[in-house]
Amino acid sequence: MEEYKFTVQYRVEFADSDSKYDLKTQTLVAWASELAGDHLRSRNITREQMIIDGQVFLLTRVAIHYEKVPSYMDNIYLTTWECGTKGSQFVRRFTAKDKSGNILADIETYWILVDPASHKILRPGEYAYELLINSDTTTARVEKFKTDTAEFIKDYTFVYSDIDPNRHVNNGTYIRLVTDLFGENEQERHFKDFAINFIHESRLGETISLYKTVIDNEVYVAGKNAEDKTCFEVKYSLM
Repeated sequence: MEEYKFTVQYRVEFADSDSKYDLKTQTLVAWASELAGDHLRSRNITREQMIIDGQVFLLTRVAIHYEKVPSYMDNIYLTTWECGTKGSQFVRRFTAKDKSGNILADIETYWILVDPASHKILRPGEYAYELLINSDTTTARVEKFKTDTAEFIKDYTFVYSDIDPNRHVNNGTYIRLVTDLFGENEQERHFKDFAINFIHESRLGETISLYKTVIDNEVYVAGKNAEDKTCFEVKYSLM
């Protein structure tokens, strides 16, 4: 494992692509999440063992910077590494490169450590394993942003196919809902930067209200539940 990094090759298949043949952003985030788990498993830190130890990681924030969006039939090499902690959160970064070593995208993610039984957030000092830290940085940076000025677009009720094995709405569902709000002009363009914060989990049958606004060259989207709590918020720009 070079410099505490872990790499897996992926190929963008037809089912992974949107109408422009771009790799769907929700698929890239899913690959990154699975790669994080594969990295831990390569060190014998399995999800099953972590549950026995009363610990699981939950993804809370993602920031992606695209140099070039991967497209159909591209082979990409996705690399991940642990970057220590920031406050109560664990930082993990990724790069996606083509076969020539050119960076297509890089990603910064934040995770919290949670007791799967009580759902209590655990402190980094309670982590049962060793962090193998690499300080390499990425262009993508997780940051705080506000979506308070967004205008109501529509409601959405979560259905069975939106739910994952944790019994709540899968992270990729929120990203799909954002792209479902694309206008005609957006449908023909490519992501440049994309950031999403997962704030409050949603479950089967719950309805959220979707809000969207454009400020200068950036687009903001938020989803709020019936109690007016923000479930997720997104900021993105397009090439």
